[in-house]
Parts: sequence; structure tokens; C-alpha cells
Amino acid sequence: MLLKDEEALNYLAGAILLSFPWLGMVLGTWGFVWEVLMLIAVFLVGRRRGLRRATLSLLIGYVAPLIVFGATAFNLMSLVPLAGLLGVLGWHKHWPVRVTFFWSAALATVLGTIPTLLFMAQGFSALTTSDLINTTVQQYQASGLLATMQQQGITEVQFRDLLQQGTLILPSFAALAALVEFGFVFYFVRIWFNENEGRIPFARWRLPWYAVWGAVLGIAFYLLGDQFSWTVLRVLGINLMVVYGALTLVLGVSVFVYLLQSPRIPRLLKFALIISSFIYFFFSVVSLIMFGLFDLVFNFRRLPEEP
Repeated sequence: MLLKDEEALNYLAGAILLSFPWLGMVLGTWGFVWEVLMLIAVFLVGRRRGLRRATLSLLIGYVAPLIVFGATAFNLMSLVPLAGLLGVLGWHKHWPVRVTFFWSAALATVLGTIPTLLFMAQGFSALTTSDLINTTVQQYQASGLLATMQQQGITEVQFRDLLQQGTLILPSFAALAALVEFGFVFYFVRIWFNENEGRIPFARWRLPWYAVWGAVLGIAFYLLGDQFSWTVLRVLGINLMVVYGALTLVLGVSVFVYLLQSPRIPRLLKFALIISSFIYFFFSVVSLIMFGLFDLVFNFRRLPEEP
């Protein structure tokens, strides 16, 4: 890339940070692509012009719609691009890749749940939830799906309880979406900057050992909330466990792929493991989640702490 092209790209990235929050509010274009472009711009400006320039540009971009639209802007805007600033800080401080990713991704998940929490607090009252569940049940009854479920042993009461539980884990879905979004950009940007030393093969993906405390807190919050009927703490524990379930599943698959690449394991045994994982799919998923979780502590692959 020519120097003038790099300069043009730098100016374009700065313009995105300054204008996209406002344009996203006015045009109603907030979404996955919009946030990905802003995250890429954060990494680009922070890498080439410094963390201070990236922070200032992004804050100005967010302050403008807040001044005009007020606090209601938080219901429409996504704050996930702010997590990119922590990723840039980690690069400048030469943190290990897994440490940089863990803390910046954790921040992205927290920021990603804010609009969902505001929506649930403002418009997801008990009456609204009840109406939504009743409407869903009526639709299932009209389509005949509820009768089919009852034939399989799922009663209407159980189905309503399942829908009720589903409304409680909406924040975890928002957190997972933010995690996937940030992880995609983080991986892409490292390749773009030609950081060959940062290209960690999938079979060697791992998080810092202390990441396991998030899962421990999720289980503890759920048990305490259930024991003392603290709804908020119980819901927080459920959402943490859902997020960690998906995260440790990926890590567990990474451990599984690492084992399949080992020359010490016979090919016939590898083939048998792959086939059995599809036959006993549910058991395999649970096993992979547990492998991913305990690998954080025991480091089954004996990978070095530094990337």
C-alpha cells in the first residue's frame, strides 16, 4: 500500500470514529456491520496514531448524539467499540495476546449487554413478559406445534416455564453477540497488521487461568440467588453460565483438535473419537465444555503462558 493510501485510510478511520455514532442514530443503521467498522477504525487509529487520538475521537463521536438525543441514545447505540481501546492499550503495553483478548473481550461483553438491560428495565415488565408468553403459546397452539410437543411429553406448563427462562437470558445472547463481534475483528486486525507472531493456531487457543473465576462466580451467584430467592443474583448467575458455556465449548473444541493432531494417538483411535462425538452429540458437547473449563486451570496441553 502506498503512503498516500495509508494516510487516506487513517483519515477515513478517524472520520468513522467521529461521525458513525451520530449517523447510526440518525439513519438507524446500528448493527453488526456498523459496529465492526467502528471497531476496525478504533484499532487502526489506535495502532497508527496512538491510543490518545483514538480515545479522543471515539469519545467525541459518542458525546455528540448524547447531547442531541439525551440518555435515550443509549437504547440505540452500541458501546462495544469502546472495548477496542483496551485492546489497543494491551498492544502498546505488550501484554500477552490471550491476556489482551480476555480483558478487552470481557469489557466488550459487558458493554454489549447495556442496551438489552436498559430495554428490559424500561419495557420488559412482568405484564409485558406475560403477554409475550401468552401470544407465543397461542401461536404454537394454532400451528399445532404445542400438540406435537405434548405428545413428546412436554406440557404447556413446562413450555411456559421454558419461555419464562428464555426471557431471563436475553443479556447473555447480547453478550455472546458482542463477544463474537469483537473476536472476529481482533483476529482480522492482527492478520492485517502482519503480526505473524500473534497468529495463534486454533489448536493452541487458550485464555489466562484466572478466566475460570468468571464461571465460578456464575455458579456461586446462581446457587446463592436460588437459595435466598434473590432474583437479580440468580439471573446474573444464569447469564454468566450461558456465556461461559459457549466460551468453554470453543476452548474445549480447541483442546480436542490439539489431541487429534498429536502423533502419539493412533489414527484409528482418532477416527473413533470423531465418529463417537457425532453419535453421542449431547454428551460430547458437555464433555467439551468441561474440558475447556478445566483446561483453564490444569493446562492439559502444557502450553506456555506467553504466546
